Amino acid sequence: MSITYVKSFTHNPFSTNSYVCHNDSEAVIVDASCSNEREEAEIAEYIRSNDLTVRHLLLTHAHIDHILGCSALSERFDLFWQAHPDTSIWLKRAPAQALLYGLQIKPVPKPGRWLREQDTLTFGHAIWRILYTPGHAPGSICFVDDASQFVIAGDVLFQQSIGRTDLPGGDRGTLMKSIFQQLLTLPDEMTVYAGHGPPTRIGLERMQNPFLQ
Repeated sequence: MSITYVKSFTHNPFSTNSYVCHNDSEAVIVDASCSNEREEAEIAEYIRSNDLTVRHLLLTHAHIDHILGCSALSERFDLFWQAHPDTSIWLKRAPAQALLYGLQIKPVPKPGRWLREQDTLTFGHAIWRILYTPGHAPGSICFVDDASQFVIAGDVLFQQSIGRTDLPGGDRGTLMKSIFQQLLTLPDEMTVYAGHGPPTRIGLERMQNPFLQ
């Protein structure tokens, strides 16, 4: 079995995680938290120094802190982003989102592929499946690597917390349904890589997360 390795990068004023995941010599980038040239260069240098070829650029959702580097990374790796179709309105409104927080962002290129539940992604020997997990944001999705036992969960589930639902398009009931019907059906030993904060495990959150009791 070929293991998928995960490298996290925490960038921008919101301390948002991006992930470079690689299997053999092929990689994917999940979310684009880099907000300046220095942060973008950190991701690029990791890919260069590990002699990786980026096959996919992926978004868990399209809140501003996860898309600040979309334009720069798309240009650098000559790839389009892939996301759920329900993110489209947020991607179009990226400049307006940024202004709300006193930030600026280049227009986000239109995704080259829309991802839906039951779709799969491959790179190296890795096969990822997609979970549809709205509630925190429209079009939120998670990426599951069953062989390497991890899920990249965006802002759905955190260590000892859950995604906020007070932003436009958020809904607590929908979020809880996503967590209980999608994420908590995964094995207890599965690692959760979240959009903010450190990794955790499904079993720990099932037993200890105060929002899930």
